[in-house]
Amino acid sequence: MKNTKLGDQEETIVEMLEPEAELDRQLVSSAKETRNQAIRYILWGLISVAVNFAVYYITYNVLGIEYQMANGITWVIAVQVAFWVDRVKVFEHHSQYVYREMGKFYATRIVTYFIEALILWLLVSVIGSPMLLAKVFGQVGAIVGNFLFSKWFVFQSK
Repeated sequence: MKNTKLGDQEETIVEMLEPEAELDRQLVSSAKETRNQAIRYILWGLISVAVNFAVYYITYNVLGIEYQMANGITWVIAVQVAFWVDRVKVFEHHSQYVYREMGKFYATRIVTYFIEALILWLLVSVIGSPMLLAKVFGQVGAIVGNFLFSKWFVFQSK
């Protein structure tokens, strides 16, 4: 390696580029961590989705509750399941602020609940789509939003 003279100090090209290389490693590490979290989110999230669909099926089809009310009941139960799954298995987050995190989690889930409710309303009441198809589209919108909120707001490492 060619040395560069910097005052009384010699520095190799490798040494000069080391801070940039470290930044590249951090970016790759961060992207890899996000990818792994997304994979865990999808796999472990199937539990929450299963709970969501099971409770929705029971409340809407078995108990005959109106679809938006059934969706609300479903939401409360599925969010509590999702909080613990995401905290423990997806983001492997350990802090002493469980209730603060839970508050943030519920707040962000309220936002995505309204997104899902809007999608359900548009597809079922406005367009006339089948209920199951609307529910699937609503869940996709909620899942993407939930991951991003959890990653960047709820379970962020400080």
